Amino acid sequence: MRVTIEISKVYKAVTDGELEITPSGEIWRIQKRGWDSGERRAVSRPCKRVRAEHKTGLGYLQIRVMYELKRMNMQAHRLIYFHFYGDIPAGLTVNHKNGKKSDNHPDNLELMTDKEQVAHSRGVLKRGRLNQNGEKNCMAKLTDSQVIEIKARRLNGEKLNAVAKDYGISYKTVSKIAKGQRWTHL
Repeated sequence: MRVTIEISKVYKAVTDGELEITPSGEIWRIQKRGWDSGERRAVSRPCKRVRAEHKTGLGYLQIRVMYELKRMNMQAHRLIYFHFYGDIPAGLTVNHKNGKKSDNHPDNLELMTDKEQVAHSRGVLKRGRLNQNGEKNCMAKLTDSQVIEIKARRLNGEKLNAVAKDYGISYKTVSKIAKGQRWTHL
């Protein structure tokens, strides 16, 4: 319920005419709020039409508005979903169907639970912790065939340091591979 209250507070900037949401999901600032020292209160004045969103470090678009003399930040996709489709029920989040965090077109937004979003990320977008075992892991220094060779060399009695030196890895890694503690899928 708290989320809906925050969205409605930020959405007041749209209903008051400070922000405009286009049919393609862009948010434009058309009035700017400032302090009028003569009247000693916050007032909205027309300004040059500019994009209201800015990109966060995570790649989402975010907007800032002033409400009751407090700055409020909100992810733009949540405000756009609220504008076109209404409330976002508790326990649901807004998902980008195509996975592009800055594509806030209303047709690209849908409600999902956190669990559904993780499944969407893994299954549809092929992101997240899919099968990252072995050489599929971007941090892997060895290939599957090299690991098989390491296991065979250790079975033949070669020393840990000699094997490790040939592959540019530590002797501890060779030991864990030979014992089946690493690269367990092979």
